Amino acid sequence: MTVGWTARNLPGVEYRQAQTALSAYFIKEAGTFELAYPTPVLGKPWSIPMEFPLYQWTVVTVHHVTGLGLVKSARAVSMACFYLMLPAVFLLLGNWRLPMPHRGVVLALLISSPFYLFYSRAFLIETMALMFAVWFWVAFERGVGRRRWGWVVVALATGMGAALVKVTTLMVYLLPVGLWSVRHVWREGNFKYRIRDIVSMICILLPMAGVTAWWIRKADAIKSLNPVADFLGSVHMSDFNIGNTALRLSPELWTMKVRIIGNELLGWPMLWIFAGLILFGFRQHRWIGLTCLVGFIAPLVLFPVLYAYHAYYFVANLLFVQLAAGVMIAGGLRSRRQLAMLLAIALFVGQGLWYVIHYYPIQRGAPEGGDELSRLVQRVTGADDVIIVTGRDWNSMLAYYARRRALMLRGDAEADVEKLHRAFTNLKDEAVGVAVIAAEEWRTKSALLDELKQRGFADRPLLVAEGAWLFFPVEKEPWVNDQMRRGHLGRAEWAPGAMPDPPSLAGDWHRLDELPLDQRKRFASMRPLPIRFFSTFEPVVQVLVREPAMSCHPLTRLIFELPEGQRELRCEMWFNPDAYQGPLETSDGVEVQIFDTTGRVLAARHIDPANRPEDRGLVKLTMPFELPESGEVEVSFGPGPAGRDTRDWIWLRGGLTIE
Repeated sequence: MTVGWTARNLPGVEYRQAQTALSAYFIKEAGTFELAYPTPVLGKPWSIPMEFPLYQWTVVTVHHVTGLGLVKSARAVSMACFYLMLPAVFLLLGNWRLPMPHRGVVLALLISSPFYLFYSRAFLIETMALMFAVWFWVAFERGVGRRRWGWVVVALATGMGAALVKVTTLMVYLLPVGLWSVRHVWREGNFKYRIRDIVSMICILLPMAGVTAWWIRKADAIKSLNPVADFLGSVHMSDFNIGNTALRLSPELWTMKVRIIGNELLGWPMLWIFAGLILFGFRQHRWIGLTCLVGFIAPLVLFPVLYAYHAYYFVANLLFVQLAAGVMIAGGLRSRRQLAMLLAIALFVGQGLWYVIHYYPIQRGAPEGGDELSRLVQRVTGADDVIIVTGRDWNSMLAYYARRRALMLRGDAEADVEKLHRAFTNLKDEAVGVAVIAAEEWRTKSALLDELKQRGFADRPLLVAEGAWLFFPVEKEPWVNDQMRRGHLGRAEWAPGAMPDPPSLAGDWHRLDELPLDQRKRFASMRPLPIRFFSTFEPVVQVLVREPAMSCHPLTRLIFELPEGQRELRCEMWFNPDAYQGPLETSDGVEVQIFDTTGRVLAARHIDPANRPEDRGLVKLTMPFELPESGEVEVSFGPGPAGRDTRDWIWLRGGLTIE
């Protein structure tokens, strides 16, 4: 459960975890708990409530109370809900008359499930909904069956909790509750008690239905305020959530569901063992096992699309498989104990191996989370900026990892000019920091580009990162260019034709740490690096005799920070032969001098190839000097005795070292 505890990424249906995490993050930032809670991915207004935010509120509260990071708080809440469900399972097994020692086998099988080990610590509402639903199941049977009003109250509270947190999970557990209710009423011979039990059931179920209907209406009303969130209304989502006959019979969707069961839940070898045990295992408790198997399969029919596309939905119904196998083994412990124990050990070992093979490699890392694009977006925008994103549907990962509010444009919203304009109009009082167009051809986005241009954006992209084009406000582009040149924007690249001309370095002092990265590279061969420099002409680098060389035409001055003591400068100097062999006036040489902060000359060397043949070609220069105290030292390349810099074409080849 604690593998990868410090990881900031969200392994396992990351896009859905990011949506929940984004809501929790901005609830924390807002400092208020409201029903119109923020999920800022579809623009303003920022709220598009799906589930009732009890899980998010709990995570934020744990974060404030414990000081844990938000992701760790979410994992702690999810884990706590999973383990708080186990006492309900223990009581449920008691309802089925399993002896206490045998219940331990079922619980052990449940908590060693690789799927639950992985998803019960995800930043998701699933385990909280599961906890409420299982407690509702147990409390309903005990409250109605034993006529205990305390349990009736628990059933009502947990049922409403499950309905609000995730109604689809509650609906999964209404099936066994319904079967039990029919059986219970049918077997009750006393008419008076039968009516009383039916009234108890109604007292539990009606408020649950009422709170569900209230929340659906409330959430729909909030979502209707957002011009690009209409697709999330309950009416529009009915086919996706509930499905229809064609979807329930779709071979493609059933193939996807079977693939999830075999590849994610158990692994194919374990799947056949579980299926064989439930269908053909011990006779004791077989009716319970088969009923649980129906409980596992029924949601796949009831919600054909949800279970085909979302592996995490199986958190709700995998419990039935674990219960079925567990009670079958428990039944075998009464009649064929040794065989039952061998099967139990095989299931435990098999589940452990499947976790190690499939889930452990995913879970064990501790990455920062996000990708290069999300880190780039965070660097180039302010904390209060809004980002515009197209080409990524409404996937919340970019907004969450960048910690930014977003207007993410789905294809339908982008194609609807009126809807697009309304979404941008809602942002009129917000600062938009960047637009990310994740598409091969950005020029086809004419309506979007027009809206961006009206917001002061440039009409062409400035950067490219992770296959996306980045557009910026015109007034922001110089700053972004400066950040790019300094190497502060990771692996981002300039869009074709967008790279600006570099600023001139001639005729002024410059600090090396303030230069763009490509200009700092000109000094990369120096050890140590100078802290600042002056050059009358632009310093350039070219390859001379298979080594990079930097021009040091007078006047070039390099300032180094050095410790005290005996020091020695070493370098190789090269004069262009045309400087002293041409028909025109020749160079009078270059004076290389080392000064301390008082201007005292510590060492000097005159390189004069016109008059000294030994100064022609590569000249290995070694200049020892003594520095009485730590401080700045200047290395100067100045004109010769005549004071002329004409044709002083000298190069520093292979770098400069001071030791």
